Amino acid sequence: MGGSYYIINSDDITSQNLCERFKEFPEFICLGITNDYEKGMNFILKFAPEVVFIDLDSYPKKEIGDVFSYCKEINEYIFSRPKYIALSKDISKAYQALKGKFYDYILKPGKELEIRKIILQLLKSEQYALNDTLCLKSYKDYTLLKVEEILFLKADNNATDFVMIEGKTISAFKTLKSFEKILPDSFVRIHHSYIINKKHISRINFGKLKCFLDHNKISLPFSRSYRHNLQTIEELLEQKAISFN
Repeated sequence: MGGSYYIINSDDITSQNLCERFKEFPEFICLGITNDYEKGMNFILKFAPEVVFIDLDSYPKKEIGDVFSYCKEINEYIFSRPKYIALSKDISKAYQALKGKFYDYILKPGKELEIRKIILQLLKSEQYALNDTLCLKSYKDYTLLKVEEILFLKADNNATDFVMIEGKTISAFKTLKSFEKILPDSFVRIHHSYIINKKHISRINFGKLKCFLDHNKISLPFSRSYRHNLQTIEELLEQKAISFN
């Protein structure tokens, strides 16, 4: 699962370990860290992070059931419930969190392997590509794109622009690399800044390193480092080509 995460935790070492591991996955953005549960609730209701880490050990009330009530109260006011992940030094509290329908738990201070497993599990659980439709999510806003209507994707710093055949451009606040992992085989990366839909290729000039889309209306560069991604297309064109030499 890509997206945003938020940490409610009083243990600085655990928070640091979490952030260090998440840095390896640009699909995720840290929205913040707090040790104040009231401020944490207000933040979650305002910004709706997809993942929330909650420290069970420092909750003001002693009973773990009170933490569950805290999460239940949050859920009453938001459309898309976050995945709650418990943080605790006590394994029994962690097991209770699972019974309380938490997504998972991490034993503090958080081993590198365990944190990485959870991050990968989160990524695996999120399905962006649904058959012939791509679902882009930004907080509570969902945009559905027909895959066949996407001409190409363009990197824009930490965001990605989807250019559609009707000329419209839709921006998503994720890196080009994150979409490269989930797009179907009809998409290929040709440049540090571009991924194209092979179904819309109308011409390729290997001498000038140019790729043309949409009946030659759009010209995009491809770099030598990504030329191997076009190798299969080049071989197919060579077989079917009629030479004018």
